[in-house]
Amino acid sequence: MKKTVFIFSFLSISIIFSLVSWSCAAGGSVKAYLGQEFTLPVGKTASIESESLSVKFVDVISDSRCPEGVVCVWAGEAQCRLHFTVSGSPAEMVVVQPGGGADARDYFIQYKIVFRLEPYPQEGQTIAPTDYRLVMTVTK
Repeated sequence: MKKTVFIFSFLSISIIFSLVSWSCAAGGSVKAYLGQEFTLPVGKTASIESESLSVKFVDVISDSRCPEGVVCVWAGEAQCRLHFTVSGSPAEMVVVQPGGGADARDYFIQYKIVFRLEPYPQEGQTIAPTDYRLVMTVTK
């Protein structure tokens, strides 16, 4: 009897952990709030609570930011493609962050977007496309 209860408990816990990890990996939505910083991995969408606004970090088009530890003539820049949905209407936008690591700003309709692309390039290291994330704050 104890062995049956143990096996049943083990299987139940295994199924629960599998479902939780699957839903975290498959879930494409991040809950975000107006005026609060949030992190958006590539391919994920943030739904801004209290607004009819969602933003998806589609991809990094280019990243020529001068790596830390390197002297460059130009600081470079990173270009990221975002997909917005406002009140059900889709729109696409490319945001640009100059090299140097400072937060960048852009505007979409009545929204102000402050963002930075992470990680910042390091000398001798390559960033995998799936490792990028945008740290963003959306305000009005």
